[in-house]
Amino acid sequence: MKNRMGLVLRMSLPVCACLLIGTLLVRWILFGDSFVFVTVEESSLNAITGWPLTMPELSQVFIDTGEKILVTPGKKNLLGICLGVYYSASSQGVEFHERLVLSRTGKAVLDLTAPVSFVAPGIDGEAVELVNNLARVVSGKLKIVKTRRDGTVELEYGSKRIVLGPGESWAELLVLEPGGPRAISADRWKEELDRCVRLAYPATRLAIANRGFWPKSGVKAGIAGD
Repeated sequence: MKNRMGLVLRMSLPVCACLLIGTLLVRWILFGDSFVFVTVEESSLNAITGWPLTMPELSQVFIDTGEKILVTPGKKNLLGICLGVYYSASSQGVEFHERLVLSRTGKAVLDLTAPVSFVAPGIDGEAVELVNNLARVVSGKLKIVKTRRDGTVELEYGSKRIVLGPGESWAELLVLEPGGPRAISADRWKEELDRCVRLAYPATRLAIANRGFWPKSGVKAGIAGD
């Protein structure tokens, strides 16, 4: 029995290796020296409970959408990469979380409801948690379920299915009221945000943009801001 299992394992390893190589070759043929780049921006009205006296170093990624340049803290293996997703979360102009996903499958998942932490020194030097995760009004996981060869991405967010071609974007404003979250139509955003400030209701805007094809040669290893 053990010999048979060992034989099966020895036979399956080359098959898996061939499948992996085949997948990478297909991605290379379809996308070549470029990848589809998607940005996800979460902006909350009052998820930050206070202003840090000194700003901790957070941003590790720099993006130049005009020149299509992506600077990462370390060198990335881009072989077979067909999708890049950059997610950032901020409140009152303070960025408190970021994440970069590089995918060889054309799929990615961001759990927007997962708690995040942003710690800064307080007046007395003690560590203070500045993020109120309860004030981040989001609808669950954001999934990119498919990246088409023409650069179109298919997404699932909550109960919504979103399709974005290169250059297209989508945004939603959610307000947390006593009766639960409520989506606000785009023509009422300013009015509703003023109301949220007045009533101290949490509100979060989620913006997703398909930035189209970016050259892999534009992915640089370095330090954001240099």
